[in-house]
Amino acid sequence: MTPISFSTPLAKALFIFMAWSLSNMALAKEVTTSLNGLTLNGDLEMAEGKTLKDGVILFTHGTWMNKNYSTATMLKEFLPEAGLNVLTINLSLGVDNRHDESAMPCERTHTHKHTDAIPEIGAWVTWLKSQGVTNITLAGHSRGGNQTAWYAALHNKEAAIKHIVLFAPQLWDEQTEIKHYQEKYHKDLTKELAKANALIKQGKATQVMPHTDLVYCKDSNVTAESFADYHQLNANMDTIHLLPNITKPVLIFAGTEDKVVKHLPEKIAPLLKKQKNITVYIVEDSDHSFLDMSGEEAVEEMVNFIQN
Repeated sequence: MTPISFSTPLAKALFIFMAWSLSNMALAKEVTTSLNGLTLNGDLEMAEGKTLKDGVILFTHGTWMNKNYSTATMLKEFLPEAGLNVLTINLSLGVDNRHDESAMPCERTHTHKHTDAIPEIGAWVTWLKSQGVTNITLAGHSRGGNQTAWYAALHNKEAAIKHIVLFAPQLWDEQTEIKHYQEKYHKDLTKELAKANALIKQGKATQVMPHTDLVYCKDSNVTAESFADYHQLNANMDTIHLLPNITKPVLIFAGTEDKVVKHLPEKIAPLLKKQKNITVYIVEDSDHSFLDMSGEEAVEEMVNFIQN
């Protein structure tokens, strides 16, 4: 076999790429913890030369996604490059050691709840603290932003949590929720909720409601408690409603081209006059996912926010 010469430009590039890949493999690993009989998993990406004592950003993904989808992958790439450690987690969605490669399929029977994320985030905070981490930034995207804010609002006294960062967090209001459900599925949400809540009251919370439209899944199989939780007419589903209850510093990113969470800066403006711990940063030309240059810009601002 002819030995490889590293004197050619191509060979040098290959060597550098291999060395970079091996270095990053050594710095990244999957970690697990458990809650209520389920194994939870996440990817811990360590910045070069940093330890857990330097702090960790705990990131929660959007609706039914995973630790490897767009915004999570962006953060796993850019945050370590910027010198920050990041743990991107998979919410279990009721599945033990979930490793979905894409969004959770609608065909699956839905037993999970929106609010399941709150104790799962708590389980990861507990795990990080058990590893000696005393500086945690809670971060979340879209629905995960709401779930992160909900957890933060309930845990202001947790000393290890220092900052909150929300990427296009979920907005909500009752009339809009009812209207959108009617437009999408041609059904009255209040009547569907009444069916689910009646089953719960009868002690049948885990009974499956077949042919039920849930979030963006038409004609799905979903338990009564899952449907009632995802479509609950609860102001806490609106991140802006939760923010006054958070005392830690909060940074919120809004993209000017976001077609999912619309008009966030305008809707949050009245609150900013009262809440001095909240900062909104507008990323020009970014859509809902904050990718590529938009992601780099957001991470740069995120680093400044956390380190100052």
